[in-house]
Amino acid sequence: MPNFSDWLIVGSVTFFVGATSSFVIPGGGASGALLGSTTGAVLGAVISSKRQDDKQEDTIIRLKQLEQQLVKQEEWERIEAELPNLIARVAELRKQQTELATVEGQFVQKREELQQVEQRLTTLNQQREELEQRIATINQQKPDLSTLEKLQVQIEQFKLDKSGLEGQINALRSQIESLEVQKRSLLSIDAEFATKQVHLESLNRQIQELESKSQQLEQRAAELELLRATYDGIFSQKQSFEERINQLRPEIDRLEAEKQRILQAIQQNQQEYSKIEELRQKLHSLNMQIRDRESQLRELEREIQQLNGIKAGIEENNAGLKQEKEQFEDDIRRIKGEIENLENSSEVALRSLKERLWLNLPNTKQNIEDEHKFLEGFVTYIQSQGLAFPKRVIHAFHTSLKVQDISALVILAGISGTGKSELPQKYADYIGAQLLTLAVQPRWDSPQDLQGFYNYVEKKFKPTDLMRGLYQYSRDSAMENRIVIVLLDEMNLARVEYYFSEFLSKLETRRSRPTYLEIDVGSLPLKDNERRLEIPNQFLFVGTMNEDETTQSLSDKVLDRANVITFGKPKNLQLRQQNQHQNGTGRPSGYLAYSDLKQWTKIPEPQSDVVEKVKYYLDRANNVMEKMGHPFAHRVYQGITQYVVNYPMVESAFNFALADQFGQKLLPKLRGVMIDEAHEELEELEKIIAEIGDYPLIEAFRKAREGRYGQFQWQGLVYQDERAI
Repeated sequence: MPNFSDWLIVGSVTFFVGATSSFVIPGGGASGALLGSTTGAVLGAVISSKRQDDKQEDTIIRLKQLEQQLVKQEEWERIEAELPNLIARVAELRKQQTELATVEGQFVQKREELQQVEQRLTTLNQQREELEQRIATINQQKPDLSTLEKLQVQIEQFKLDKSGLEGQINALRSQIESLEVQKRSLLSIDAEFATKQVHLESLNRQIQELESKSQQLEQRAAELELLRATYDGIFSQKQSFEERINQLRPEIDRLEAEKQRILQAIQQNQQEYSKIEELRQKLHSLNMQIRDRESQLRELEREIQQLNGIKAGIEENNAGLKQEKEQFEDDIRRIKGEIENLENSSEVALRSLKERLWLNLPNTKQNIEDEHKFLEGFVTYIQSQGLAFPKRVIHAFHTSLKVQDISALVILAGISGTGKSELPQKYADYIGAQLLTLAVQPRWDSPQDLQGFYNYVEKKFKPTDLMRGLYQYSRDSAMENRIVIVLLDEMNLARVEYYFSEFLSKLETRRSRPTYLEIDVGSLPLKDNERRLEIPNQFLFVGTMNEDETTQSLSDKVLDRANVITFGKPKNLQLRQQNQHQNGTGRPSGYLAYSDLKQWTKIPEPQSDVVEKVKYYLDRANNVMEKMGHPFAHRVYQGITQYVVNYPMVESAFNFALADQFGQKLLPKLRGVMIDEAHEELEELEKIIAEIGDYPLIEAFRKAREGRYGQFQWQGLVYQDERAI
């Protein structure tokens, strides 16, 4: 049967869906409303019946409680029946207590009398003793007969009195013994009486409680009789209501279906009401806009009126405007001609960038897969040209080119004539790469000297070969995947930081994102693809330095981003013809692709033995250099690790690779350190170098500690097996 306990019935108005608005009357937990006279009456009867059922349940609960109380009343009646016997027993105990008190009083009285008799007996004994003493005294004094007779009479009298008193004493003793027996009997009775008295007091309290409960039970019995009568009436009403409910059940089911339909209609109407409310808000907004537009329209009408007045004047000047229009059209045609001239001038300005730079390009790729064989072939090729370099120099140069993503420059330093320029030239020739040589001038002091500049007088851009190469590389499909080596010859004739610092920073960013140079052509219009030139990863940069009094030293910023290979003084001076092999091997045909070179490049694995050994030595060296005020950071650590991992056959040549980096990146930082002040730190560093076990590094460090003016003077790591060129 549906639950209507949450509905509030409101009668007198018939409810029709769609005819009147549905609403909910809050109160009493009501969640809905039904309207209508007939329906309200029917449901009112049903709900009234429901409430009567609830009252009947409450009445049944109360009847159960009264039954429990009746059980307690029966227990009270049982106790009440036993009560007369208890009262009689209490009266008997009280009577025995009274008799006990009387006997105890008599016993005390007799004991007092016995004490008095005993005192009298004691007095008589004393008198008898006195008389016997007197008799003894008289016998000694031999009194006369009359005195003796008197005394004899007195003695006899005393004896009679004594015998009488002794009889009384014996009678009293028998009485005392009888009283003692009665006393012991009364003591047991007294103990039993005390116990009974305590029990009697407990019974009195229970009697009082039961009397109180008896009154309550009598009151509740009256209520129970009333409830029983009420229950009988309710039960008869319940039967009639059940019959009524059975009669009304079809109507209830119909009303339940009607309720569900009404609820659905309410929900649909609620959704429609929300939509209507939204439309009402939009309508209000549109009305506001219409008012604003009407206000604007009125303002426009006023402006139109004003403009109509102006229109007459404008029409008068129309002829003059037409003439001006014709003049403007002539100016536009003239400006278009100037723009065309400017476009032609930008073409002229960049013509020098387009002058062909790449010549004699090899057409085929070299098929060299093994790096070790490649290096052996390069050494043989150099010897065939009458040149000889230590293998460690060749390995260091080759490794430095491979890791230019992090160490963006290879610097070949040493005295003039040691073959610093020859090595990159022969390397480029051997791999079939294009070589761009830039001769650094002492006057170079800005990036324009490296890249080129715009001549505002000639209106032409004056590029260097570097800019020409960057411009043409991406526009020439024949240069795809080819290596270009840029050689900055005698780069320290000018301050490297002045002209190369900005460019070096751009080179360093190539590993993470594309890097561009911008062409400065003043106000000439250029497209972005012409103004911005990408620096490809295929461009490898090499610099040479002559170490004499005319050159500049490198800053730490450049050293951190470069690998410096030192060319020392030759031990024996020889002619090139002495070293030239008549049966030398020529260069291989074709060119080495940049992708093949990158295949030889390894990425350091943090958990590898080589990387852990590098970190072990660098951590110790960094702690010592920090004490001298020349610590290094992540860039140097990453550059050294990348170099060592990519060194040829590093497993067997680890000490060579690590010694190279100590000499190229770390020890140059200590130039100018006072030897005496840093004596202990240099000793620690020397121990680390000794553990590496590379003789050229140990010898170079020893010479640096013997520098002039008490300063550490690093002169580079020089290898001992070089030959003359």
